[in-house]
Amino acid sequence: MKPKKIGITGRKENPVAKETAKLCTDILEQKKIRFELDKGFFGKGKALKDFDSDIIISFGGDGTLIAAFRELGKKKIPVMGLHCGNKGFLQAYNHNELEFALKNILAGKYSVETRSRIAAKVAGKLVGEALNEALVVPEKAGRIIKYTLKIGKEERNEAGDGLIVATPTGSTAHSLSAGGPIVKGNAKVFVAVSVNPVDWSHRPLIVNDHEKIVVNGITNCKAELILDGQKRFKVKKSIVLSKGSEVLLVVK
Repeated sequence: MKPKKIGITGRKENPVAKETAKLCTDILEQKKIRFELDKGFFGKGKALKDFDSDIIISFGGDGTLIAAFRELGKKKIPVMGLHCGNKGFLQAYNHNELEFALKNILAGKYSVETRSRIAAKVAGKLVGEALNEALVVPEKAGRIIKYTLKIGKEERNEAGDGLIVATPTGSTAHSLSAGGPIVKGNAKVFVAVSVNPVDWSHRPLIVNDHEKIVVNGITNCKAELILDGQKRFKVKKSIVLSKGSEVLLVVK
């Protein structure tokens, strides 16, 4: 679909992102294409949650793209990453490909993939959603965390450095480094990986994404839940992880 309006967001602390985004707006003005700006990025415009664009371009790295999806909430606007940062695994183009990327976007020559997120509840309250992963770790590094992991009707006791529950999108990130499998981006599964488990028979699990993953009975230390490496929550009792809302990721 050829977009009639394009949204612009990015990482304001990144000079390459700001410079490239400014060039992007100049090109769109010349072509008389409507656009809207993220106030948190440009200092003017509106919040992402109020965007009504046909497509959004995120200038930065993977963290910027993930944050953009989080700020959009449940709005299903396709987001395309333009790599201006240190990590660009989810980015469709590099910043020096801006004109080529815009040419394809304006011609409607782009693909959109639906990606799942993990909804996280702490003590029964929804605290957020993760596009990459939910990480459960001791509040103080170096402590072993003990907990009960329940998936569907199956239950086992765990002890180790923590637990990673990753989406297919996040399967190539922290989960992979901890020994988890690579999963196709639009697969209907989650990956549960025990981090440095005391019992090495506890291998990574591939879980149907319609099943709930419950972490409770946490002992031996205080714990915290970290979503996408960006949001942290203290955990006292239980964590319930389940399939959350989906997002639309633009790929080449």
